[in-house]
Amino acid sequence: MGRVIKKSVKERFLNFVNKNELTNCWEWTGYVCNGGYGRFGITRRISKLAHRVSYEMFLGKIPSRLHIDHLCRNRKCVNPEHLEAV
Repeated sequence: MGRVIKKSVKERFLNFVNKNELTNCWEWTGYVCNGGYGRFGITRRISKLAHRVSYEMFLGKIPSRLHIDHLCRNRKCVNPEHLEAV
């Protein structure tokens, strides 16, 4: 049997991103919860809001007690350039 090569969390995450050239939004194509925000499974037991995962992956830790705002107003956008801790 061949060896199974696991993808990194970042690779798996980016598989659910569609980069819109018109708006520059990175639109989440994976699971979307009732509020319109994407969700990403970090592990089998742990899932987080996709925009928060993107912020932490590309920009760093989210300061405590702050929320992540979508500057583009697109809840499915995970482009770190469109996210701001407020």
